[in-house]
Amino acid sequence: MGLLMVVFGECLRKAAMFTAGSNFNHVVQNEKSDTHTLVTSGVYAWFRHPSYVGWFYWSIGTQVMLCNPICGVVYALTVWRFFRDRTEEEEISLIHFFGEEYLEYKKRVPTVKPYNGPSGKDYWSPSTAGRTK
Repeated sequence: MGLLMVVFGECLRKAAMFTAGSNFNHVVQNEKSDTHTLVTSGVYAWFRHPSYVGWFYWSIGTQVMLCNPICGVVYALTVWRFFRDRTEEEEISLIHFFGEEYLEYKKRVPTVKPYNGPSGKDYWSPSTAGRTK
């Protein structure tokens, strides 16, 4: 199971980087460059932040492979919180850069998984964490 998570996560992260091309950066940008475009195709049609989702699954998969349940739980919570906070920071910039176009994209595409399930909750998204849409 851990190995599958690692492979899935790595493939998703690489696909996100490839799809975003020059729009991808390891540092959250606070100023829009002339070349910034909103990428909504490929894996970005499934997740708003596929690189983060890939890294999340990769990192949890490594802990599953180590068979250490205590560290696995602590690590999962720590990584989830890190990406929740980073997503919030990045989405502020994306709304500033792309305005209504990004807000519409945000309505259509969840943060973490391809659907929010029957509860309608998107637990990673800082603006809807634990709340029903």
